[in-house]
Amino acid sequence: MYLLDTNICIALLNNNPKAVAKFNFLFAQCYISTIVVSELYKGVYCSQQVENNLEILAQLTQLLTVEPFDLDAAVEFGKIQSELRQIGKPTG
Repeated sequence: MYLLDTNICIALLNNNPKAVAKFNFLFAQCYISTIVVSELYKGVYCSQQVENNLEILAQLTQLLTVEPFDLDAAVEFGKIQSELRQIGKPTG
């Protein structure tokens, strides 16, 4: 299972050749979380081409299974972020 992050989804939406090739190869194993979807919608609504970008994002979200980000996931996220920081590899 591959849970795509916002940066990968943006690369896909922008038709980045490397991202698209990898996605096409792993498509059946790719998922996206509700948090990533919300970040992508923020980008769409902040863009200059809202209507066009809404259509493009809708196409992506229809292709993928959208996994909910629930309380258990939030707890694990916090733990992982803390562990990464402790070993000197913080993210975002």
